[in-house]
Amino acid sequence: MEIIEVPIEEEVKQSYIDYAMSVIVGRAIPDVRDGLKPVQRRILYAMHEMGLTPEKPFKKSARVVGEVLGKFHPHGDQAVYDALVRMAQDFSMRYPLVIGQGNYGSVDGDPPAQMRYTEAKLSKIAVEMLEDIEKETVDFIPNFDESLTEPTVLPSKFPNLLCNGTAGIAVGLATSIPPHNLREVGKALIELAKNPNLTTGDLLQIVKGPDFPTGGVIENAKELIDIYETGRGIVQVKAKAHVEKVPGGKEQIVVSEIPYQVNKAELIKKIADNVRSGRLKEISDIRDESDKDGVRIVIELKREAKGEKVLKKLFKYTQLRKGFPVNLVVLINGEPKLVGIKELLREFLKHRLDVILRRTLFFLTKAQDRLHVVQGLLIALNSLDEVIDGIRKSKDVAEARDMLQARFGLTERQAQAVLDLRLHRLTSLERDKLRQEEAELLQKIEYYKKVIGSEEERIKIFIEETESLVKKYGDPRRTYIEGVEEEIEEGSLVVAILENGKVTPIENMPEGEAPVVDILDVPFTEGLFLVSNKGRVYWLAGSQALQGSKVNFKESEEYIVGAFIREQFADRLLLATRNGMIKKIPLVEFEYKAQGMKIIKLSDDDEVVSISQSIDKSDILLFTKRGKVARFSVREIPAVTAGTKGAQGIKVEENDEVVGTRIVKEEEPFLIVVTSDGKVKRIYQQEISVRNRGVKGINVIGSARERLVDILPIKDELEVLITTKLGKAFYDRIKVDEVPLSKRDRLEKERWRLEEDDEIRRIVIKSERKSYEESEDSDKT
Repeated sequence: MEIIEVPIEEEVKQSYIDYAMSVIVGRAIPDVRDGLKPVQRRILYAMHEMGLTPEKPFKKSARVVGEVLGKFHPHGDQAVYDALVRMAQDFSMRYPLVIGQGNYGSVDGDPPAQMRYTEAKLSKIAVEMLEDIEKETVDFIPNFDESLTEPTVLPSKFPNLLCNGTAGIAVGLATSIPPHNLREVGKALIELAKNPNLTTGDLLQIVKGPDFPTGGVIENAKELIDIYETGRGIVQVKAKAHVEKVPGGKEQIVVSEIPYQVNKAELIKKIADNVRSGRLKEISDIRDESDKDGVRIVIELKREAKGEKVLKKLFKYTQLRKGFPVNLVVLINGEPKLVGIKELLREFLKHRLDVILRRTLFFLTKAQDRLHVVQGLLIALNSLDEVIDGIRKSKDVAEARDMLQARFGLTERQAQAVLDLRLHRLTSLERDKLRQEEAELLQKIEYYKKVIGSEEERIKIFIEETESLVKKYGDPRRTYIEGVEEEIEEGSLVVAILENGKVTPIENMPEGEAPVVDILDVPFTEGLFLVSNKGRVYWLAGSQALQGSKVNFKESEEYIVGAFIREQFADRLLLATRNGMIKKIPLVEFEYKAQGMKIIKLSDDDEVVSISQSIDKSDILLFTKRGKVARFSVREIPAVTAGTKGAQGIKVEENDEVVGTRIVKEEEPFLIVVTSDGKVKRIYQQEISVRNRGVKGINVIGSARERLVDILPIKDELEVLITTKLGKAFYDRIKVDEVPLSKRDRLEKERWRLEEDDEIRRIVIKSERKSYEESEDSDKT
């Protein structure tokens, strides 16, 4: 045996480097292509091999862990289970890769149940990561005992690295990548594919910043470009919180979202410790009212305490504000590297283009192989009698095969296919099918060769696949980005209120998410009341509007039909229901409740469709889908308390329903009648005479086929926002002289051309947005 002497320093140095690289590559740092560490990749692949797809039944987590340990990952079972659990936690993963059943832990830090009690299967988005893995799209290597093979990377149509983020500590380096929004990442990838010269600044116009599963508010937007350029920095995240007024003149702070990876139970304990120490002496009580609908921490304040000042102290002394470290370290070609966001996106794009190329080569090989067989069969069928005679005279299969090759010029594979041909395939119909298949295969082969030879074609496929992925799984941003830390004691913000309960700054209004119900200028120091179709009114603080908050609905199939600012509104609110009921409610009845309060008693088949200001010197129009309109004085409507039903406003005929209301003032001489298919006409408001409440109404549309969607009172011009059933939104300025004057029974003329199967859902009059105090028609009685 030969003994080689090596200086101990060199041996220790080399061994340590080997160990460090083993930890970096084999455990802690994700691959830039699929964003997975080896244990995560092995879990997903093992579940794929087990057939644990979303539509299949769950299997015990212990079964999955055993499969992973026995085949791919010979390490501790707890490490594998911990990785499985994290991929199923919706408060850890922005887009969970595993669907878990059972106790998988909580945001309070509660541990998951043992693996023998929980069950798991792949999520739909994880299936997208594994799609095409059997089509030679990625390399496979032997597993630890060389009895099986495992993938070195997943095809990963889903950009997992940026969308789900990751964290890991290796030897001498660490990685920390925040999660992002799929819609934004997908759009950035598409734009980068179209234009590789985009800068980090260009990309940050699309990817606004991290999008954490737990929401929150990012404060340091101005620093994001430097963070994403260098790959390092701190993202400052604070909780989404607002101040509510409570009876007795006191205030309370409500926290509805906490920073990512903050333990809620520990957060509450820390606040309580600060109260006991005297640092937060303004707080009188803390309650955790969180439920399945989300986080709700209520912090009650003493009578003299000011909510906004206490909130600032909470941000300063507790984890209601937390810095998330960004360190974009990933494995590129098996080596760790610190990169910026552009390189992360570019490397994923390269991976997907390579997957598309390899998949196309696979398809080409399969198509060429099948074409070879089909052409052999057609040759044989064209000389069918001679083939049958030759086979009959052969003494065995081998001689028959040799005969076919020699006499008809077939290859061995083609000759075998002819011998395997069943008798029913000899019909003329089957022969036509083979000719058709040959033509289709030739067409496919031509296309595959085109894709293989053109990167432009592969980019086109990548864009189509990414757009489809985003359409299927994309969702609205959860984390709001402030820009810079702002003082919110003064000022206001113009916000859009969406049907789905979201209130967002007008410049951040999402495309195609939900129809816009209203556009309001909300003062930060006041609040916003939102009325739902179920007759419930919710309240949001002005600061919540700044942060892009969303109502937590209490009932199924609930949505917002109207919104108003109490301090800028009339003393009373008018509600109209689908069945023709009208109700006037004094605003003193309303409470500042984020969880909502019932303000009208509805019958089982009824719901609220519209709200209006109550202005006594004006008339109200109550109109139905089939074009019936009742006009009567607002004074006719009795003011009643929140718990009652209201009064009959219009008699609704069979197969009809109320769709809206409008207040008509003397200074607005005309009405614009709008139908759902984008047609309009202008009539004098006197065309609709004032009558008593509770009548059937008079018709204002010219055809029984039309459907009335709105009636717009107008003097000179209106600026309107129109939203449609298919999620389109567009502005228009209607000048009174542009719409020809007509009679109420005449046909409407097209103004807005809509797509097929689309129709107008809502119209918001932007020019109405002024405070109630500016109106002369005050209802102060």
